[in-house]
Amino acid sequence: MSTVKTFYRHSSHYLGGRVAVMLLGFISFPVFTRVFSVADYGAINLITNTVLLLTVLSKCGFQHAVQRYYPESANSGDPDTLRRYYSTLFYGTALIALVLSVGFGMSLLLGGARFLGITASGTLLLACTLVMVRSLRSMQMNLMQMENKTVLYNGADILQKALSIGVICALLFFWQKTAFALFLGLVLAEGAMMLQYIPALVRRDLLSPAMFDRGFLRMALAFSFPLMLAEISWVVLDSGDRFFIHHYLGAQALGFYAAAYGIATYMQDVMMVPLQLALFPICMKLWNSEGKKATQDFLSRSLDHFIFVGVVVVCIAIVTSQDVIVLLASKKFQQAHVLLPFLVIGLVLSAVTVYFRPGLLIHKRASKIALATFYASILNIALNIILLPRIGLVGAAIATMVSYAGIVVFLAYQSMSVLPYKLELAAFARYAAVGGFVAWLTSRLAVQSPLLSAVTKGSMVLFLYVGILAAIDSRVRRLLHQTCTMALSWLRKERHPEVDSMSAVSERT
Repeated sequence: MSTVKTFYRHSSHYLGGRVAVMLLGFISFPVFTRVFSVADYGAINLITNTVLLLTVLSKCGFQHAVQRYYPESANSGDPDTLRRYYSTLFYGTALIALVLSVGFGMSLLLGGARFLGITASGTLLLACTLVMVRSLRSMQMNLMQMENKTVLYNGADILQKALSIGVICALLFFWQKTAFALFLGLVLAEGAMMLQYIPALVRRDLLSPAMFDRGFLRMALAFSFPLMLAEISWVVLDSGDRFFIHHYLGAQALGFYAAAYGIATYMQDVMMVPLQLALFPICMKLWNSEGKKATQDFLSRSLDHFIFVGVVVVCIAIVTSQDVIVLLASKKFQQAHVLLPFLVIGLVLSAVTVYFRPGLLIHKRASKIALATFYASILNIALNIILLPRIGLVGAAIATMVSYAGIVVFLAYQSMSVLPYKLELAAFARYAAVGGFVAWLTSRLAVQSPLLSAVTKGSMVLFLYVGILAAIDSRVRRLLHQTCTMALSWLRKERHPEVDSMSAVSERT
């Protein structure tokens, strides 16, 4: 099987999991936006992003070390190497998370929550227990990814989301409709999912305190620290504006922004997470087995395919933004619809950065990723300070879009200096021109029902965009043909697995 097909096969597995999680989110999102007021929803978002920042700090970038050092640890002739590798990363993460959580908890008891603008200090203290849970869960999930256990990875991801929604809804509707109940549900569900996997690691003899290696920990820290700085900068870029919105405009405005950003993030997750999970492991395998040219060709083709899909996602978001907000978040969030196009463009641009990271990681220039993200986070903070007091909430959405555009340009420049590959700029411009025309044409339709409007306009954008490009671009026709062939092949295997098995045996003989 070709590398591109392997990439899309792995991506499709992860995509299936993300779509399932997204659908569960679509079920829970309207529930939560209707249970809580706009201001309460904004406060919940502020606590969630505080926990996110603490979790990134506690992981110290070790999830990248899990990926970087797994191949050599798994293939080592020393049977203790793999145990030493995973025990060190797991226990090291646990220790750092514990120290950080306790320290932050003590600061809350001394009044630190007021500094963040959060009045519900008890809820924030409860939410801090998620820091260790999510840090250790990250180590587990990254190990599944490197072992190519896509079914287990997706199953665990979906089960955790479903369990969280179930426990939270039970607490909200049968106990109390408060933010405390929501975070208690998260702690119970995510904690249970993390703990149930530990016995499996013990049975595989991957967790042993005696195998903790301080030398390997220092080496992992040296590798991961620039990536941790990049991740912190990424969190500031992605979530830091919440604190500025709360400061300048209050919890009500933050609630509107959080709702629009949540919907945009669902779209980003479907596009970006499968790529993140599948792209780098395949690039490393391709680089080691077939060399530089094959890696360059692969990145060029897959980026072209992504831009083709990304443009239509943005166009659908533009023409359906108001309908989607009303359907998912209710009419009380309706005014947030003006934010959605800017946010979707920004988050799709953030997904493009995935294609400029492999070259820098392969050549051990992770510091460039950290630098790019740091610059973008500073730009985002500056734009929020300038725009929020002057043009209001739209300023935060514009700041997000411009900042992500900046990080794409910077990373592309740095990546192309070490691993250049062809950028199909003429094709990108063609996709954008056709998408813009289709979005303008479709936006002129007037449909009263939000559901009917979203379905009609979204379908029209999709069919017109794909149809026009297929008519004028042979590369698009070839891509559609390959996609249909792969889909038919998968269906044939699902219906007649015994035929595929016989074919595999005949090929080996």
